[in-house]
Amino acid sequence: MKSTLQPLSTLALAIFFLFSSSTFGQSPDDFEQTITKGDPHGSIEWTQYGFLPTHTSFNSRENILSRGNVASLAFKWAAEVGPGIASSPVLGRGIVYAAAEGMIFAFRASDGTPLWSHLSCSGVDTVQPALGPHALLVGDGGGDLAAYDPVTGDQIWCRDESGSITSAPAVDEKTAYITNGSDVVAVDQATGIGRWRFTPSDFSPLTHTPAVFRNMVFVSGLNTVFALDKATGHELWRTNLAPQGISSAPSVAGNTVYVGGTNLFALRASDGHLRWSQMVGVGVSTPAIAHNKVFVNSLDPQFGLWAFDANTGALLWRNEMPGEPESTLTVANGVIFDIAEFGELMMFNSATGAFLGSIVDPDGHQSQPRLGRPQPAVVNGVVYYPTSDRVDAFSLPCRNRERGKDTPNSLSTECETR
Repeated sequence: MKSTLQPLSTLALAIFFLFSSSTFGQSPDDFEQTITKGDPHGSIEWTQYGFLPTHTSFNSRENILSRGNVASLAFKWAAEVGPGIASSPVLGRGIVYAAAEGMIFAFRASDGTPLWSHLSCSGVDTVQPALGPHALLVGDGGGDLAAYDPVTGDQIWCRDESGSITSAPAVDEKTAYITNGSDVVAVDQATGIGRWRFTPSDFSPLTHTPAVFRNMVFVSGLNTVFALDKATGHELWRTNLAPQGISSAPSVAGNTVYVGGTNLFALRASDGHLRWSQMVGVGVSTPAIAHNKVFVNSLDPQFGLWAFDANTGALLWRNEMPGEPESTLTVANGVIFDIAEFGELMMFNSATGAFLGSIVDPDGHQSQPRLGRPQPAVVNGVVYYPTSDRVDAFSLPCRNRERGKDTPNSLSTECETR
């Protein structure tokens, strides 16, 4: 596969040398450990698509669920979103947020109690929310991006970004980043004021969630990956890939940008140089990255769940059990959580690909793994899982000392961790 690169700007070179002395020496796993440790409150939150603005989909701090106990996951609660299809959930401040049709919903994380709901600005096709430090950010199919008070649901601001927002926002400390079909737009989370807007010179369509890594923003187009300056939105580089229709958002770990299309591609973050590619299938999912491995789902003809060496691209293992899902994988404590082709949630050993167990909605509600690339959120021993019209929570059983029975846990230290 051949990469076509534009010349690097002076700013891009400066960024390259800055990264070379620090981040580029780290492995993908080292990088994840660096940016997820050190929370003084010890809490873990799943605030956006892919867990982090880099989209690695790896919760390196999960230590309750493990390969030895995920087969014991039990239904905890379900939260209804009405007739629409529930988006992937996000979690923070003890609240689970999801979207469906033109609505945004908030539920108490401990038991699924509804807290508030709100109509989006256009009332059309809301996408997965993102929880920033200043607000809950939600885009919709009418091209509106809005901010809501995470606790009350009150709308703080609404801004028409034109086009149609069909993927989740990405958030960092102060800024929210979205695509609207033709542009990448960066706005201030607190005020909604635009910081910058990027439109490709050849008007390549942009529909996937941007990934944010230090001073750069990465976005994938039809056959192209772009790197933009985080402060200004100026293009730093673009890599044109063979015609294929890129099917995933980018994910970034260490010094590499990973993106799925017909192939799985690994590009050098400093200049877009193609490091390696692997023919996988079609519809390759947004890559999940953990422990120096890259994990993806793929469709026909080479369907199933795949694992590759993150540095060399060497195939490590493949498992066909999930069928042909388009869901985004989640990795936590050595376990891959994968919404399979027919909607059940399957768990696999991240080291070997061995099947560990599966869970389904007890009332027959199925996830839609080919709509919106759903992703389970895994935090603090609980799996939050989107189905057709609700969000389910599954957790390990805890021993009820008074009744002598196993009951779904509420983050108790008495939970079985065998």
